[in-house]
Amino acid sequence: MQCNICGGSRFTDMPKRPAVRCADCGSLERTRVAALHVTEALKPASGAHILHFAPERGLSLMLREIGGPNYRALDIDPDRYPGLNVQRFDLTEDVFDLPLDRYDLIVHNHVLEHVEANYSAVLLRLARSLSDAGTMLFSVPILPGDFTDELIVGGPDEKLRRFGPSLHVRRFSVDTLQRTLGMLFPIPDNYDLRDRFDADLLTACNIPPHHWTNFSGATVFSLRKQDLRC
Repeated sequence: MQCNICGGSRFTDMPKRPAVRCADCGSLERTRVAALHVTEALKPASGAHILHFAPERGLSLMLREIGGPNYRALDIDPDRYPGLNVQRFDLTEDVFDLPLDRYDLIVHNHVLEHVEANYSAVLLRLARSLSDAGTMLFSVPILPGDFTDELIVGGPDEKLRRFGPSLHVRRFSVDTLQRTLGMLFPIPDNYDLRDRFDADLLTACNIPPHHWTNFSGATVFSLRKQDLRC
């Protein structure tokens, strides 16, 4: 097995997920799936306009090589990403400042569960920032049970008490996927990553088989603005 982002072959454990984090670039299952979409399906042109929120280090280096000066790495807390030239961007306040019809690729993995605003409005506005041929790749934690959305008015201590150190203000679920994200764009009832990528390639990139056919935190949605239902 080899990381398809950096070429590393050593993987370390995550809680309840053995040998899934690349020891060299830090990629996780979802990061490598996103990279497969980029390199095997989308193949953006050199100089493509790219937005990358909460940038994973290895994926950031890959996308920066593609986009060059047209690549932007963004986060609400840039200090978390030393050396990646990340610009401060608050999706709750700044998303409407993005130009329309501009970006060839927008990437955000496990971001929407942290956004303290209407996540649908944020997702729709990001989609409107895509060029006509552009694509947004994103993932969220998808768990069994119910969907929850718990925006509150409170300081950091209260939010830490309510949501824990992960500060997830919402919880996406398998059971309500069609009534949440599926209300914004079509989502198949039966997910199979092998519809896009060969099983041998998924195995070689250390994408565990249980992520191939089940919606999970490693599922990467591929969205164009033409896909929007509204």
